[in-house]
Formats: sequence, C-alpha cells, structure tokens
Amino acid sequence: MQTSINPTPLTFGKLLGRAISLYPTHRGIFLRTAAIFYLPVTALAILFVKDAVTSTLFLTMVFPVEAIMSLSLISLCVELLHGRPLAVKTAVRHGLRRLLANIGMILAASAAYIGVVIVLAIPIWVGLVKTDIALGEILDAFSGPPGPADIEAIMKVLDDVLLGGIGLCLSGVLAVIVLSYLSARWMAAEVALMVEETGPLDSLARSWNLSRGYILRTVGYLLLLAIPLGIVAGLFGVLIDFVVFPMIPAIDESSRAGFSSAASMLLTIITTPFYVSAIVLYYFDLRVRKEKYSFGVV
Repeated sequence: MQTSINPTPLTFGKLLGRAISLYPTHRGIFLRTAAIFYLPVTALAILFVKDAVTSTLFLTMVFPVEAIMSLSLISLCVELLHGRPLAVKTAVRHGLRRLLANIGMILAASAAYIGVVIVLAIPIWVGLVKTDIALGEILDAFSGPPGPADIEAIMKVLDDVLLGGIGLCLSGVLAVIVLSYLSARWMAAEVALMVEETGPLDSLARSWNLSRGYILRTVGYLLLLAIPLGIVAGLFGVLIDFVVFPMIPAIDESSRAGFSSAASMLLTIITTPFYVSAIVLYYFDLRVRKEKYSFGVV
C-alpha cells in the first residue's frame, strides 16, 4: 500500500525510526542485494588476508564491489520510498551504470581530504625542523619497549620535539573538526549522484548546497548513526574473539586474520542496508526542508 508523505521535516527520532522500520519490512531484498556482492568477497578474504598489509591490499581491491553494493542499496531505498516495485536486478544495473561517476566523486573527495591532512600537518613538520634531533633518532627511541637505559634518551627526544608535539596536538584537533565538517557537507553526495544522476563534482556540490544551514544537525545525525552501528560491531567482535576463536584453538595468526576479515564482511552485509536507508532518508529530509520535496512511501 502506498501513502503520500507531506513535505514535513522529520526529527532524528522519526528518521531513525523510519530507517529501522524499513529494514525488517524489506530485509529479504536488502540482504540478498548485499550478499550478492559480499559473500564472494567474504570467501576470498579467508584465503587472501593474512596480516595488516594483505588486509589493506584486499580492501583496496574490493572497493569497487563495495561501491556497487552501496549504489544498488541506494537505488532500492529510493524505489521503495517512491512506492515503485523493488527488483535486485534493476537496482544492480542502475548501480553499475553510476559506478564510474561514483568512483570519480570518491577520488575527488579523497583528494580534498588528503589535501586538508597535508596542510594541517605543516605545524608538525615545522616543529620537527626546528629541533636538532634527527628523525632516525626519534624512531629509534620509540621502536621497541623501553628499558631503564632508554628512559633518558626518550625524555631527551620528548624535550627536543616538544614544539612538534604541540603541533601534532593542534593539527589533530583541527583535522577532526575540518574532516567532520567536510563529511557532513558531502554526506548526501552519493544519494544525489544516484537520484539526480549528477556528475562527480556536481554531486558533491549538490550535497554541499543541501547541507548548508544544517551542518551541525548533519554532524549530529552521523554521530547518532555511529552509536548503534558501533555497538553492533563491538558485540560482534566480542563474539568472534571470545566465543568463536576459543572453539578453534588450533587456528594460527594468519588464518585468524582471514577469518576476522571475513567476519567483518558478513557484518557489513547486515549493517550496510540500515546505514544506507538512514542516509537516503536524510537526503530526502534535506530536500523536504529546503525544497518542500514530496514523495510516497510504502
């Protein structure tokens, strides 16, 4: 049954409540769509991931798969909110069609994030340059567990790089603020790219304009979303570390890394549909607030 939704802004509670209600009602198609992409990835993780290096390489290689999954789930949510029939094949086809634009958008945003980090790291390098201590000496002082004879050397290093340490703290605080700001301004970009079929830079600009005047609200919404997702991830991690692994004590460290990565992939299948639904709803809420947008919902 389809009902018309008046263009009325929603509170955080109503947004999250609607996202939570969408998930169980349509969990079958959501989970099938996510599983299509991530079940094969889960199997590959067990074979490929052996340590932190291979885990990073693996995540880099499967990034396009994650992007298609996210785009497909966005397509499903949009169709659902407009009361149109849901079809995994259609959603995946739409996601594939927008994949290159999405990758271009992510690369553009990543370039901005990296540029911010580089600029904010300048105080750190200035502090280190103004010291008389070599970088190798700093690394040696903190390369392993300190013994009694190393304490004096470490204190000397800390004293010499005090200015750099102040710069590090300052840069860290500024980085959190600036990156949070950018994340809030661009949160709706991926949804805009799918719904309005805008280009990479136009999608970022569209999200930037929609979030104008709602920056703190958007940051708060992201933090609110992080709470349930963090709790679920934490409980899942405890289950794997203290229940599953003790049942297979013969597993070695490399295999443990692979199974941990695979478990993380399985958790992604479960949590991503909820997160995507919440972001899609927030995008339309911004449009309701700024453009009096109206749509139907099942």
